[in-house]
Amino acid sequence: MNDKTIVITGGTTGIGFACAKYLIKVGYNVIITGRTKENLDNAVSKLGKNVFGILSDSSSLSDIEKLVLKVKNEFGNIDGLFVNAGIFKAMNFEGTSEDLFDETMNINFKGAFFTVQKFIPILKNPSSVVLNTSIVVFKAFADTSVYTASKAALESIAKVLNIELSDRGIRVNVVSPGVTQSPIQKKSGMTDEAINNLLEHFASTSPIGRIVQPSDIAPIVEFLLSDKSQVLRNEKIIIDGGTTM
Repeated sequence: MNDKTIVITGGTTGIGFACAKYLIKVGYNVIITGRTKENLDNAVSKLGKNVFGILSDSSSLSDIEKLVLKVKNEFGNIDGLFVNAGIFKAMNFEGTSEDLFDETMNINFKGAFFTVQKFIPILKNPSSVVLNTSIVVFKAFADTSVYTASKAALESIAKVLNIELSDRGIRVNVVSPGVTQSPIQKKSGMTDEAINNLLEHFASTSPIGRIVQPSDIAPIVEFLLSDKSQVLRNEKIIIDGGTTM
């Protein structure tokens, strides 16, 4: 057990929720964010003790600033940050609109960028930042051009952050999940048939014989947030069941 406090952006469903659940189980205090009150309240109710929910939109700089202020006032300095909030909307390159481009980049990259920046003053020394990217950075998938660009942009700054934040004792590492069974596919606009085909394909071709679950990712995120990873900088852990070997 420990008394560390961790912030997880986008912690109401999927990977974020699974990580919050696991961290609470092993003794962390966890702050989760969500964009809708209904989802946030539902997640907090399910997670139970040692969780605190804050309504915040990761695409809004003012929301990020309010989030940091609220965390500072309620908890003081924090031990770690899991930058998890993100969206995926499937669309081919030719059909991608400016609105879709801006929405994706604003949440997945701009929002993540400024979330880390604004949290720097209240991150302890030492502390850990974990960025959630994706295997799309190095494996091409159709209809993911903007999503891929947003995750590649986020992943590209980890090295720079590790240099610039080293004197503050802040380390930055990356988790790169493969196709994971979570609500992100449904939210993307994919049909149920397309989602089932996608999951069945990766389950049948994976060396582990099944699709990756959010609960598979949680212990790895906890390792990167914990003192056990203090010597790691700019590491990327690929969590895909071996599908991209």
